[in-house]
Amino acid sequence: MLNRRRFLTAAATAPLLRPARAAGDARDFATRDAARAWRAAGGRLDAGQRFTAGGIGYLWQPGARWIPDMADVVPLGAPRPEHFGALPDLRWRQLREGDLDGLNGAVYGPLRAGGSNAINGFLLADRYARAQGAGRCRAEGDYLVRSYSRIRAGGRQDRWAFPFFAERPEQVRVALYRAKVFTALRHDPGLDRAALAEQVHVELSPADYEIELSPDGLGGVLHYRPEAGQYIDICRQFDLTAAWRHSGVLWTDFQTFQCGLNLAASGAAWEGDRIIGRYSYYGSKPANRGQNGVVAGAITGYYTTEAQPRRRDVQLRARVCRAASVRGDENDRYVDSDPSILTAAVGWIDSPVFQVGTFGRTNTPSNMLFLAHWSGRYRPPAGRETLDKAGYPLTETWHPENVTLEFLSPIDRATHGFTKGWELAAVAGAHVGRAEHVGVSHPYWIGVGDVSDAFANPAQRGRVNRAPIRVGHQTAIEIAPDPETEYYGVLYKGTGTSKFETYPGTDIAVQRHGELNVTCEGHSIAAVQGTLEAIRLRQFRGRVDLGDCWLTGARKALYALGGEGRWTARIHRYDGLIHSQNHAFGRLEGPVFAGTAERRTGPPDRGGPAVFAEGQVFATRTRAAAHAGAQWLPIEALSDPWHDINAGDRLDIAAPDGRLISVYATGLFVNGTVRIGITPLPLDVAAGTTVRIDQSAGLEIASAPRTATRLRLFTSVGRIRRAPF
Repeated sequence: MLNRRRFLTAAATAPLLRPARAAGDARDFATRDAARAWRAAGGRLDAGQRFTAGGIGYLWQPGARWIPDMADVVPLGAPRPEHFGALPDLRWRQLREGDLDGLNGAVYGPLRAGGSNAINGFLLADRYARAQGAGRCRAEGDYLVRSYSRIRAGGRQDRWAFPFFAERPEQVRVALYRAKVFTALRHDPGLDRAALAEQVHVELSPADYEIELSPDGLGGVLHYRPEAGQYIDICRQFDLTAAWRHSGVLWTDFQTFQCGLNLAASGAAWEGDRIIGRYSYYGSKPANRGQNGVVAGAITGYYTTEAQPRRRDVQLRARVCRAASVRGDENDRYVDSDPSILTAAVGWIDSPVFQVGTFGRTNTPSNMLFLAHWSGRYRPPAGRETLDKAGYPLTETWHPENVTLEFLSPIDRATHGFTKGWELAAVAGAHVGRAEHVGVSHPYWIGVGDVSDAFANPAQRGRVNRAPIRVGHQTAIEIAPDPETEYYGVLYKGTGTSKFETYPGTDIAVQRHGELNVTCEGHSIAAVQGTLEAIRLRQFRGRVDLGDCWLTGARKALYALGGEGRWTARIHRYDGLIHSQNHAFGRLEGPVFAGTAERRTGPPDRGGPAVFAEGQVFATRTRAAAHAGAQWLPIEALSDPWHDINAGDRLDIAAPDGRLISVYATGLFVNGTVRIGITPLPLDVAAGTTVRIDQSAGLEIASAPRTATRLRLFTSVGRIRRAPF
C-alpha cells in the first residue's frame, strides 16, 4: 500500500491521470480508452480547454452529455464516429471465384472478414451534429454498421438485450424469423418467393412487446416471450440526419424493415466513396415492402399507418455493391445476402440529388441501380400493422418530386445482376442524366404508379406525373430478353393497377390512366436477337418526346399501345417495325422517313424496317338505360383481352331517331368491366342499345427531303398522314 507521499508523487508523474490545470494546456492521450480512464478517475479541465485522444480532438464543456461514456466532453471540430467510441476496423476482401468452404462454388463479391459494429458511433455523432448545427460529420476509413441483432430464443426467456443507441422506444422494431418454416417450405413448388417470405418472417406489432431503453440510450431490453427455436430480430434503422463526408468503405448489414443507410431528415447527405450492402433477409424481399433491401437512400416508409413527413434536399453520392451471397455465415446456414434495389427515394422526398454508381462485382443480383417510388398511408386490419400490405385501402400517398439522378458508372448486368437500370414510379418532376446500360433487359421504366395520383396528398395534387421529367441520352447495348418478363426494353407505363379497388360489379382490379410529361435527349439501343421491342409506350396520357433515336436489333423498334397521349420521336436508324396500335397518337420525324412512300393495307408481309398503324373497332350493348347528362354508362362486359377501353376512345351510340351520337371515355376500363366513365350523354339511351368503340389508329410522319429510298407504310383501321417536316 502506498503511503501518502508516494501516492502524491505517483499521481503527479502519471502521464495519463494528471489533469491539466492551465488554460490552453491541452492533454494528449495515446488512446481513447486512456482518456476515458483519466476522466473516470476525476480528471477535468477548464471550460473550453482542448485535448486529444488517439489523434482525435475533444473540447471540455462542463455539463455536456453528448458522449455517454465521457461526460463534460464534446467533439472538437467536425464530429466523427471515433469521438463516440467507434472504430474503422472493417476487414473485407473481394472474392474473385472459387470454393470458399465446400458449400460455395463460383462466388463473387465482397466478403467480410471482421470488424466491430460502429452503428452507435455514427448515430451519436449524427445526433450531436444535427443538434449543434455543426456542419458536416466526417468519417475516414472502413466501417461496419450492423443494424440488427439476431438471437435464438429458448422459449422461456422474456428479456433480450440489444446494443443499439435509441432515444425513443419506437426507433426499435422486432420481427421473428422462423428458420424451421424456411427449412420446411423453401422447396415447396406451391409458394412463390414473396409468399415464402410471409411465412418465414413475422412482423410484430409494437403492441406485442415492450422496449426498455437504458438511461443513456446505449442499448436496452426487449420484453417478449417467443416460441422455442424461433429467432428474434431486433432492428434499429440506420438513420442519418446530418451531412456526412466519408472516405473509405461503409459496410452496412441490415435486415427486416430496413434500408441499409437512410437519409432520414431534410438536408441529410452522404458524400462517400464506396458502400457495401448485405441484406440478410431469408426467403425473399417481402411483398409490398418496396423499401426493404435498399442499400442506401431516402425513405419515409412504404405503407405506414401514420402521415409521412416532407423531406427536402437530401444528397447521396457513392458507388455501391451488394455483398456476396455465401452459404454458412454467422446468421444462417442458407442465404447470406438477398437481392433487392441498390439505391432509392421512396415517399415525399423533395429535391433529392442522387449521384450513384457501382464498383466491383457480386453474385447477388440487384433489381436495379435506382428507384423513385411513391408511398402511402393505409388502414391495417383491426389496427394491427401487417407485413403484406396488399388488399388494404390507401388513404393518402406521397411522392418523390424534383428528383435529380446522375450516374457515376455504367449500369452493367454482368457485374451486378441488373435486369433494369432505373425507374421512376409516380414522381412529381425529375431530371435524369445520361446513362450507359450493358446487358440489361430494361434500361429504364417511367410509370404512373399503382394508383397514379388518385390519393396524392393535397400539397402534391395536380403535379404527380404531370410535372416535367427530363431524361439525358440513354445508351443501351446488348439488351437481353429476360425469360421471366415481357421482351421489351424501355417502358413508358401509363397504367397502374390498384391493390385494393375493383371495378363496380366485378372482381377486376381497377386500372388507372395517368399522365406523363417527359422530354428525352435521345436513345441509342442495340438489342440482341430475340428482343421483341426496344421501346414500349403503353396506354399513357399526356406527352412523351423520345428525342433522337437509333434503335437496332429488336423485332419492334418502337411499339405504342392505346391511350390518348401524344408521343414524338426523331428516328435516325431503326430495324424491324414501328408499330402504333389502338388509338395511339404519334409523330415520327427524322431522315429515315425520306423517300417515296410504299403504302399497303393490312399488317406488314415481310421483315425489314416498316411503319404500321393498326386500329380496331368493336361493339357492345348497354346493360341498362342511361339518362341525358349521365357520366357513367352501363354496358355488357367485353371478354376479348384486347378490348380495353382507353381514356379518349370515341363511343358511338345509336339514338332512337337513328342519329349517331358520340361520347368519349374518361378513363381506362379493362375488358370485363360493366360500367364505364364517359363525357356527359346528350340524350337518354335505352337498355340494349348498340355501343361502338372506335380505336382507329392515327400516325403522322414528318417528311424529310426526298431520297431514292422507299418508305414502307402499312395501315389497318386507321391512317398514316405525311406532313411537312
